[in-house]
Amino acid sequence: MVNALRLPVALLAASAVAEAFVAPSSSAPSTRLGSTVTEEAVATTPSTASKKSKSPIFEHLKFDGKPSFDVIEKTRDYVSQASWDLDASIYDDEYVLRGPVIGPINREDLIGSQKGLGLREAFPDVNIETFGYTIDPENPYRCFYFQRWRATHTGDLDAFGDVFPATGNEMEAPVSVFTAVWTPEGKLIYEQVGAVIDRFEGNTQGKAAVFGLLHTAGLKLSAGVGDKGFRLIQRLGHLLGGRGRSWSKEEEIPSWWKSTSRGADGTDQY
Repeated sequence: MVNALRLPVALLAASAVAEAFVAPSSSAPSTRLGSTVTEEAVATTPSTASKKSKSPIFEHLKFDGKPSFDVIEKTRDYVSQASWDLDASIYDDEYVLRGPVIGPINREDLIGSQKGLGLREAFPDVNIETFGYTIDPENPYRCFYFQRWRATHTGDLDAFGDVFPATGNEMEAPVSVFTAVWTPEGKLIYEQVGAVIDRFEGNTQGKAAVFGLLHTAGLKLSAGVGDKGFRLIQRLGHLLGGRGRSWSKEEEIPSWWKSTSRGADGTDQY
């Protein structure tokens, strides 16, 4: 059973790494994958009077609706320098990250989950194009942006001891959208990562960012929302331990995160 779980759990841990690879600006070389990155035009959307969100999470994240700083510029600056070495003071104490099948997870667990993967060595030429920064018109603290990843599998991928030899395969992942939400104090409290815009784009069968890299290296596992097998693998991975977490322990998830969905569970109905 342990051997059967090795690849799925490696995939889970890798999905958390996506947050660490948010694209740096072209003027700031990546400290993570040694990637080449470009940025395109920034779009701003004026904030309007906010409607009440049906989700208590997103209603909470509106705060007072009156940021005292430029949220787009703050997000651009964060994306340009984000790495595991980034000053931890930028993150709120109640920070949460959520992806399609990872999270809710805190910063400490994110860092622990990214250990044991050799993505930098396997994909030394990864190119991340970041573009389209825009503000949610119903929440001025919430900034969206898009990324397109390209890379070549020129090095062996060592995923927690399972080695995937270099194939020379080129990856083009579909564009995905990312989210950054800031508090009135200018702290990052919430990130959403890797939501695919169009699964028919690219050559990774709809997998974006880190999942696209793993797919290109040969780790082609189903990891869809609601997938019963994948949900079981996530929970068994937690029981076995030692490979990072797919979401944080219940007592370590902030109270503002009202969703009961964990990892690849289905979405709540409010």
